[in-house]
Amino acid sequence: MKKFIVAGFIVAVCLLVIPLLSAKNKKSSAVRVAATVKEVKENLPEVKGDSFRIKVGDKVETLSAQEYLIGVVSAEMPASFEDEALKAQTVAAYSFALYRKQRNKDKDFDLTDSYKTDQSYLTPDALKEKWGEAYGEKTKKIKAAVLAVEGEYLSYEGEPALALYHAVSSGVTNACKDVFGSDLPYLVPADSQSDTLSPDYSATFVFSDSELNEKLASLKKQTGTNLLTSLTADKNGLVREALFAGETVSGSKISGLLGLPSPNFVFEYKDGTYTFTSKGRGHGVGLSQYGANQMALTGSNYREILAHYYKGAKLQKN
Repeated sequence: MKKFIVAGFIVAVCLLVIPLLSAKNKKSSAVRVAATVKEVKENLPEVKGDSFRIKVGDKVETLSAQEYLIGVVSAEMPASFEDEALKAQTVAAYSFALYRKQRNKDKDFDLTDSYKTDQSYLTPDALKEKWGEAYGEKTKKIKAAVLAVEGEYLSYEGEPALALYHAVSSGVTNACKDVFGSDLPYLVPADSQSDTLSPDYSATFVFSDSELNEKLASLKKQTGTNLLTSLTADKNGLVREALFAGETVSGSKISGLLGLPSPNFVFEYKDGTYTFTSKGRGHGVGLSQYGANQMALTGSNYREILAHYYKGAKLQKN
């Protein structure tokens, strides 16, 4: 469903996961993460990750770190991915969970099972339904990856890192500050050109004037034609600002309201029709899951993958 020197946390994705290979709710994700990273770092408890209190629906279940991570990795990354990519995903998910656990110390749960507020988690029953006869084989593979990196997490300046991740980048990952408005020094752009090979790299969406006005109605109560007139994007295609009905709004807000898979997009307006082309899937911050798998395919281990996508974060073990 993956940065801020002082932090709290994420609500999409974009997950968020940020998602497995699905677009996150950019609006809720951006608001959540931006608010989280502005929290003041004080009175954080000692890092202990032996168990997590997970809110599943209206119930809170206490799970061992192993049980929880098997459910998260199974939900967030295809079991068909390489072992080293699965290990990197496990470390990122565990780091994220520790980060959230510290900041939810006053609640009756550590994390939810939703990518919209935390990261996805699927129960064994849900996985059996998802995988059917392949449940045993796929669970065995993911459990092996989880056990191989048991207790390992990323830290920065002595506390767990907010290890955001996403499905596919635009070819270069986005800086945390450019998507969520706050800076985390270990969430900076990283090359991920192999993502351009992903079948989910590019997507096209078409809207009429009326459809676009309806989807963006919360931005301004106005009707008309060609109301979205310009975009301001960085060199990697991340839309920083857009001009809609004469007002400047964030690219993440536009992509979220339109249901685009990524805040990296362009559009063309012709004969009353907008044609949007987006690149990547998810918020583009932190580890690219597809990119991690491509690195693993070319011989990189999970430590090298993590060092590439979380620059300056330290890998340590509970």
